[in-house]
Amino acid sequence: MSHEPISEDWLKSVGFKWHQFDRQPDKHWLLWLGGGLRQRPSLTDMEDLGIEIAPCYNGEWFCWLRSDMAGRYHRFIHLRHIATRADLIQIVEAISGRPWTPENHLYGSLRSPESAARIRADMERLDRRLMLASPKWSDIEEDDTRGRALPEHMTKAISGGVAK
Repeated sequence: MSHEPISEDWLKSVGFKWHQFDRQPDKHWLLWLGGGLRQRPSLTDMEDLGIEIAPCYNGEWFCWLRSDMAGRYHRFIHLRHIATRADLIQIVEAISGRPWTPENHLYGSLRSPESAARIRADMERLDRRLMLASPKWSDIEEDDTRGRALPEHMTKAISGGVAK
């Protein structure tokens, strides 16, 4: 296990996606675990359970267990402060019941080995390769480590008068 400090570059390289709201001082990094749980409960979705971290102080990071189950968005349980890659790896392994395999962390979600293999094979299709090679439409699309919009983004847009 690596006792090196956690960094944004490392989080990008192991499949975490980031989100940041206006006036949030730092990015929040999220890896969904639901699709890769060894013993997957019934009626769970890929984005029902995740690990979210954000920089804290003194080189430490806040670490939360995030649950979006049952239509209840952004329920967080602060697990503890973490500082090293090993800390985060051990938490992901303990919750998922799977060994740390970053090549199976696709699109911000931990996947089972079988699911990850299917996704990688699907990405070899010509239409998928052409889509990935096409120009980006907006600045948001330029950074593929940025997470897609979450329910709280929509709530923020509605309360700000930007959306209905």
